[in-house]
Amino acid sequence: GDGNTPSFGDGNMPSFGDGNMPSFGDGSMPNFGGMNKGGFGGMGSDDVKLKYIDDDADSYQNIFDNAKTEVSKADKTRLINSLKNLSEQTDLENTVNIEEVIRYFVVHNFLCNGDSYTGQMIHNYYLYEEDGKLSMIPWDYNLAFGTFSGSDASGSVNSPIDTPVSGGMSDRPMIAWIFGSEEYTQMYHELFAEFIGSTDLAKLIDDTAAMIDSYVQKDPTKFCTYEEFQKGVEAIRSFCTLRAESVSGQLNGTIPSTTDGQAADSSALIDTGGLVISDMGSMNGGNGGFGRGRIDSGNTDNTSDSAPSGTPGNNDPAADESGTSASSDSIQKPAAHERSFNTEGGRQMNGAPQMNGPMGNGSSDGSGYILLGISALCLIGGIITAVLFRP
Repeated sequence: GDGNTPSFGDGNMPSFGDGNMPSFGDGSMPNFGGMNKGGFGGMGSDDVKLKYIDDDADSYQNIFDNAKTEVSKADKTRLINSLKNLSEQTDLENTVNIEEVIRYFVVHNFLCNGDSYTGQMIHNYYLYEEDGKLSMIPWDYNLAFGTFSGSDASGSVNSPIDTPVSGGMSDRPMIAWIFGSEEYTQMYHELFAEFIGSTDLAKLIDDTAAMIDSYVQKDPTKFCTYEEFQKGVEAIRSFCTLRAESVSGQLNGTIPSTTDGQAADSSALIDTGGLVISDMGSMNGGNGGFGRGRIDSGNTDNTSDSAPSGTPGNNDPAADESGTSASSDSIQKPAAHERSFNTEGGRQMNGAPQMNGPMGNGSSDGSGYILLGISALCLIGGIITAVLFRP
């Protein structure tokens, strides 16, 4: 809680000896256990949407075939029952970790990550279940801040907090229950106000930038210049300031908080000035830096607004407070009724991460590693924010 980034003792980043990034010899990424395991298609399928289909476990293969822990028949039955309650919005107190999931969506919706459960791709999250109660674990935020699929600055900064789902709320039961109840919607608004009022976003951004600044300067494989990195930091700071202003207005009623409301009256929307979304990165970043496909508040032209046809392999999130990790490769089996499911929805390549579409054509050169590093950094930032926002 105090809004500061975690301390590394003397306040410095860990030393790599001469200050250079460590070498991996043959250029391959190290094997971190679960890194090269799992991954699946199924993006947008009903089970990945966390919808109840029927009582047949085979109808949920995208979940059970990619579980990060061993799954018994009883586990499957229990999870299916939870998904049924979730879809029907019944017995929610025993089905969802209410406050934790609302806090997850508060931070998630602030960050405007279209490459996610609430976006068109409907993937990139981990589902955690314990004794029938469901939680969400953040994953893959490298295309947050409106940088996915050609979002314009005004649309991202003013993204309506009460209609955050692409394609309709009823199709995403893990968030639909929040807006299906006045009580939970009010809690969502209260926790959003608490987040805006208690988190020093500018300090968090500045501290994180200072933490990695010298390493960015020395990295010979980075796909942006140091000046572009500095411009990106400034753009993130500007985005968060403007986003907080818009959310505050949506909470107090001076700005419409739904898509229909903003379409009917856009006069109160926050002016984004010269904010350029692509300064924070873009889907083309891995093949040419931050300058590709520039998007500003008055121009939505982009070199590509289609979703990537492939994503890097899944990286296991850190252990939770109880010590239960989302990976079963290097830990003992969790206690009964504790299960973590990978619903990342991407496609795993063997060996080095490979990307198709805007990121490259199956290339396994250094840009893929840098992209993976940027993804990890964004995930760390998201986790830090979520930790600061915990009750």
